[in-house]
Amino acid sequence: MEKKIIYTNSIAIAILALIATLAGLFWKGLYQHDTISGAAQMMGQDLVTLVICIPLLLGTLYLIRKDSLRGRLIWMGTIFYFLYSYASMAFLTSYNQLFLAYVAIFSISLYSLLGELITLDIKNVKKSFTPGRINKVAAVFMVIIGSMLAGMWLKMIINSLSTGVPPSTLETYTTLVIQALDLGVVVPAVVITGILLFKGKTWGYALASILLMKVSLLGTAILSMIYFMTQSGVNIEVGQAVFFIVVTVLGIIITATFYSRINGSMDGNKYIKFNKGDNRTMIRVE
Repeated sequence: MEKKIIYTNSIAIAILALIATLAGLFWKGLYQHDTISGAAQMMGQDLVTLVICIPLLLGTLYLIRKDSLRGRLIWMGTIFYFLYSYASMAFLTSYNQLFLAYVAIFSISLYSLLGELITLDIKNVKKSFTPGRINKVAAVFMVIIGSMLAGMWLKMIINSLSTGVPPSTLETYTTLVIQALDLGVVVPAVVITGILLFKGKTWGYALASILLMKVSLLGTAILSMIYFMTQSGVNIEVGQAVFFIVVTVLGIIITATFYSRINGSMDGNKYIKFNKGDNRTMIRVE
């Protein structure tokens, strides 16, 4: 995708997200129609989006300007975070003054990610990875967390259906938006990507780069949500809290190691520079 489009869409997302997060954190009446738990979770997500994800999104633009493949992949993972987060805000948050901002961020993120995916040189992505054990570790990690996440949500939903008692996480909302997104989008994506990466398939490397970044950022946001919930007096299910803490910590470590194995630029070419007197020669290595 053209850099101009990436810059324009990223700045638009950053501005809208800045407005949405500041309003969420400091506009006391914004989440007044949501439950105490729901408002706490959204404020936790607002904090991480404000202090980590917006700066990261803008920071990747500098790397993209330098034709950094690593920067491009980090950008895509960050965009996926905004896509997922503001899809949940648009579908789950009680209608408020920032509804159109949520929809706009969701929409711009969706088409930005799709636009980059269809133009991404996935063969170059695979070639840019230095072979190592971390690829297998990342693959197994994604399959495991996908399976565990599916098991956790399915257990809750099946228990509810069998007993006729709505799940506690439903509270006063009408449906399970997060669980629908996870079971319908995230779980299949991470499991399929894990399998592709384990087999050394080209798409496995590209998708794993995006999903690992998204998992790390969203996991950090979930930890912030848990903190805000405890501060609001909301009872936390210990098992779910431990699951997300472990996944987040492992995800950050694996993601950092995985990205450290990436070398090369967007065009897949490497250059060697020689200085001889006043002349400089650039030799391109295919």
